[in-house]
Amino acid sequence: MSVGEIIKFYRQKEGLTQEDLGRGICSVTHVSKIERGQTPYASEIISLFSERLQIDIEKENQRFENLGNQLHYWHKVIIMQRMKEVEEIKKELETIPIIGSSSYAAFYNLLQARYYLLKQDFNLTYAILTRVQHDYPDLRAYEKNLYRHVWGIYYLLDYRNSKKECYQKAINILKEINRNEYGNLEYYNHLAAAYQWMNSYVLAYSYAEKALRYYKEVDNFLGALMAESIMLISIGSNVEHDFQEVEAAYYRLIHNSELLNKPDKKTMLLNNLGYEYYRRKDYQNAKRTFKESLTLVKKPSVLYLQRWYNYIKCSFEGKLMRKTELLKHAREGLSMAKVQEATVYKIVFKLLILQIEENYEQYYQYIEKEALPYFESSKSEMLKKRFGKELFHYYMSVEQYEKAGQISNQLIEAIQSE
Repeated sequence: MSVGEIIKFYRQKEGLTQEDLGRGICSVTHVSKIERGQTPYASEIISLFSERLQIDIEKENQRFENLGNQLHYWHKVIIMQRMKEVEEIKKELETIPIIGSSSYAAFYNLLQARYYLLKQDFNLTYAILTRVQHDYPDLRAYEKNLYRHVWGIYYLLDYRNSKKECYQKAINILKEINRNEYGNLEYYNHLAAAYQWMNSYVLAYSYAEKALRYYKEVDNFLGALMAESIMLISIGSNVEHDFQEVEAAYYRLIHNSELLNKPDKKTMLLNNLGYEYYRRKDYQNAKRTFKESLTLVKKPSVLYLQRWYNYIKCSFEGKLMRKTELLKHAREGLSMAKVQEATVYKIVFKLLILQIEENYEQYYQYIEKEALPYFESSKSEMLKKRFGKELFHYYMSVEQYEKAGQISNQLIEAIQSE
């Protein structure tokens, strides 16, 4: 941005015409040519313009020249999740009103979208991305790839639509990124996460391994921790793998998350490890690990509900609590789900209560009448398959073969759609 463009921005900001600005200084024609960078100008004229606009033109020009580096550094600390610096730089950038009219406007908007993803404000992220799409149809190569990357992250976190649909959208747009034009190979980690959620563990491991190499090159220890977490989940999906190695790796990452002072990553790792214990029917260790994970999660919240459900479910299946205690905790979970208006958890806690009460006739009726229709409408494929299988086996056991056949067809359709 030239000095003339800076003058034009502040003139328009003050609501002045070119005639107003040039009165007593120079002609309207000369003002116009200066703003468009079409004529030489005397420093005295620029000083008079600056005085009339009440700006320090040298300071404004220097701020603009440093703006590119400042934006790239903001991107770096956002990636590293160094939140204190992220917030400080955000405040500094907000004091530069010219940024929105400069050649860096699209870049700035895209970084704002990434910032709001960090803050989990998905509505604002979506609004910014759609505005960029409309206002900046001709993005530069780096910005175009950043645009794809931010959309990819957004789809990974967007739960308003089918999770499977969003993960596939994330994969599609992230694979459009040109690594040579972009250079930020962090997107490999987001590709790995999307493939992991799609249960494509080989691809998830492959991309996470690429991301890990990149994170090590740029000394991003938090990113390395996240990439290794995905690799562990991929390895853990193979029950034939030496679980002692998996367990040891989890505890190493948990320790690293403590060193990085990242309790949100620690609770995630503890929950994932708890699930590995649970899958292997080691209910005692699963209960212990889920309980430790709970201590690091805000209550009440949807994340707390997930951890709380895991804790009660494994305690029930492992017969690690008295019935009265189980019912008390499950009802507490149902109450929290109602307060949070979390329909999925209202359903699964209701089902858990019926199981604990051994009210199996009502349990299977509730699956058929309430749970499966909701899981179908909300496209919760994993829950649909899990409880659908339970209902299928129940109908087979009571010789209701027609109903069993109907459920079987629904499950086949769900599997074929994957």
